[in-house]
Amino acid sequence: MPVGVLILSAWLTGCKDKNEIKVYRVSKAEPESMQSPESQGMETASQIKSPADAAGQQTPAGNPPSNWEAQPLTAMRMASFLVRGDKGTVADISLVSLAGPAGGIFDNVNRWLSQLGRPAVTAEQLQHIATHVNTPLGDVIVVDLEGLAEGADPAKDGRIIAGIAAGNNGTFFFKMRGNSALVESQKDAFINYIGSVRMAESTAPPAAPPVESEQSKIQWKIPSEWTLLAPSAMRYASFAAAGKNGESADISVTVFPGEGGDDLGNVNRWRTQTGLGEIRADELKSLIISVPGRDGGILTVDMNGPKARILAGWTRANGKAWFFKLTGPDDLAESEKPRFIEFLKSVQFPP
Repeated sequence: MPVGVLILSAWLTGCKDKNEIKVYRVSKAEPESMQSPESQGMETASQIKSPADAAGQQTPAGNPPSNWEAQPLTAMRMASFLVRGDKGTVADISLVSLAGPAGGIFDNVNRWLSQLGRPAVTAEQLQHIATHVNTPLGDVIVVDLEGLAEGADPAKDGRIIAGIAAGNNGTFFFKMRGNSALVESQKDAFINYIGSVRMAESTAPPAAPPVESEQSKIQWKIPSEWTLLAPSAMRYASFAAAGKNGESADISVTVFPGEGGDDLGNVNRWRTQTGLGEIRADELKSLIISVPGRDGGILTVDMNGPKARILAGWTRANGKAWFFKLTGPDDLAESEKPRFIEFLKSVQFPP
């Protein structure tokens, strides 16, 4: 079955092209020799699949460039390469498969940023920097991260292009990490390699991304007063609500594999967006109201600050974190609040 590959482009303060979102048609690979491998990240040794049983397939088949040196496979790696540049520079390229969600997108991206000495991004930033691209493996989101941790060797580090391919049979990590200039020079070749990768047992031509059936989609009742907008990057759905004086409110539905961050961190991020100060963990419970959805309670908060008012709801279902958010001026948010609550009550997740 096609695998959705997730890659992310991040702009990083102090990095080259720091305000540019870079998008590539590719997945990435997980290195071991140049960094702490995934066994020291979100995943545990018990999750590691051997190359023979990963995703129920045989070893992957692809077309690596001739200047990539094949490296011995390990318990973690389904594919492993090293590319050498001038003056001793190197870049490591790998493909790793792990059982289960393996930490999800949000935590893994922030772990990669940490490896480069860069600050973490918020879930909100992650939504804005993700771009979907169609590849033979399925839906792909590409991330390009740049930075150099204190004490790191710039000949071997400084840039990560990494991605996650999340499917029902596990999670694939594609990653290229090494000298920044060398990684840049290998970017197109890396993208082409990712596009060529197929599991050895698969002889069928590349399949189009699977189309959701009505039975597999989330179900809800959209208020007639809301305008349906085209979904974007990480948005599952987008709506707009108009006020009497030309003002508007933005309503978004986003979804992340895994937990999607902790409740306190998410609420404090939303509070910051409204201009409110952060709260302590012991203050959180009194601000949360549970709305009875069709598949269980959806937690909500109402935050009104000098910048905006945010009504937010969230729940976790079937290994995913769902976020529902209305942002707008105070009066409009107040008038739309009953509709927003009824919308949340109508939500039903696929079995």
